[in-house]
Amino acid sequence: MRRSLLASIFLAGLVTLASARPALGAVGVSVSVFHQTLAPYGRWITTASYGDVWTPSVAVGWQPYVNGEWYYTDCGWTWASSDPWGDVPFHYGTWVWEPPYGWVWVPGTIWAPAWVTWAYSDDFVGWAPVPPSFALTATGYVGAPVVLASTRYVFVPSRQFVGVRVASVRLPSQRNPTIFAQTIRTTSFHVSGGVLHNVGPTPERIARVAGHRIDPVPVAKAGVRPVSLTESGVAQGRRLAVVAPKAERAAAISKPSETAHARPNRNVERSHATNARPAESPRQPAAAKTSPEKAVAKPAQPERAAAKTEKVASKPAKPATKTEKRVAKNPPAEKPRPEAVRHEAPPPEHVAAARPAPKPQAAEARPKPQPKKTNVPKPHPQEPNPQPKNDGKGN
Repeated sequence: MRRSLLASIFLAGLVTLASARPALGAVGVSVSVFHQTLAPYGRWITTASYGDVWTPSVAVGWQPYVNGEWYYTDCGWTWASSDPWGDVPFHYGTWVWEPPYGWVWVPGTIWAPAWVTWAYSDDFVGWAPVPPSFALTATGYVGAPVVLASTRYVFVPSRQFVGVRVASVRLPSQRNPTIFAQTIRTTSFHVSGGVLHNVGPTPERIARVAGHRIDPVPVAKAGVRPVSLTESGVAQGRRLAVVAPKAERAAAISKPSETAHARPNRNVERSHATNARPAESPRQPAAAKTSPEKAVAKPAQPERAAAKTEKVASKPAKPATKTEKRVAKNPPAEKPRPEAVRHEAPPPEHVAAARPAPKPQAAEARPKPQPKKTNVPKPHPQEPNPQPKNDGKGN
C-alpha cells in the first residue's frame, strides 16, 4: 500500500511539472520576432509580388539549403543549417527567386523540418524550396508534386546525401537539366502528433545506394526543435499556407521598421544643425573684414606714415650750420625734396573721395610745427651775409 501511494504521488508530481512547463516553441514564433532576429544579417524589403520579404547579405551564387546537412529524424528529412543567421528561414516560411534581389525569404509561422519539394533517382537526390503559394491542411499534403524549374534545385549524389555537408558534394548547376529529366518528383507532408513531417525519398532507397542502414535519430540531434500546429495557433480543418498573409507581415514588420527609419532621420536633422552652426561663424568675420568702414580706415594709415616721414625729413634741417658749406653747391634742391615727397605719394582715390576735407587740413598743419621745432626762419636772413665773407676769407 505504501509503495502504491508513493508511486501515485510521484506520478502526480510529474504531471504537475509537465503542465507547469510552457509549450515548446510557443514563445517567440512571430513575424516580428523573426524581423528582429534576421535584421543584422540582411535587409527587409517590400516587393510587388510577395510583399515584405527578407534578403540575406550573402556572396554571389548563394542558394538556400546548401550550407548545412540532412538528418533523417523522427520528423522525417530535417535540415540542419550552418548559415550564420540560424535555421529560422528553413523551418518557417519559404524561399523564392525574386529579380533583381535574388533569393528572398517570405516569412511564415508554421514549423516544418524542411519546406522543400523533392526530385530523386537511384544516383542523385535533389530538392528545391516550395513556392510561396504552397498550402496544405491540418492533416498534411498528399497530392500532385510541386515541380519547379531545374535551376532552382540542388543535386547531390545519393550515396552522399545523409551526414555530409551539402556544399562539399553539390553537383554543378549546369548538370541540373540532364539530372532533372531522369528524376522522380514528389511533394509530401503529413501530420503526426500535431507536428508536420517531411516525406521525401524513403530511407530504404537511400540506404540501398549508400550501402548502410539509415535509422531515424531524435530531431534534437539536428539542433532544431519542432513546434506543433496547435502551438502555432492553427485551427483544425483550416487551410495552412506556408507563408503568412501580406497584411499580417506588413503589420508586424512596419512597426519596427518605422522606428528604425525614425532614428536615422533624427540623426540627419542633427547633422544638418551641427553643420549649420559652424557655417554661420565664418560668415560674420568675413563680412566684417569686407565692411567699407574698416576698408576706409586702413588707407588712412599711409597719411600718418607720411606725417612721420615729414618729421624725419625735417629733423636733418635743424643743424643748418653744418650744411652751410654744401648750400652753395645745390641750395634749392634741399627745400623742394620734402614737398616732392608729399605729392609723389598721394592717398588712394577711394580715400580721397571719402575724405576730401582732411587733405588741406593736413597741408596747413604741416608748416606750422616746422618753424617752432626747427626755427628755420632765423638763419635764412643771415645766410647771404656770412657766405661771401667766409668764402673770401677761405680763398
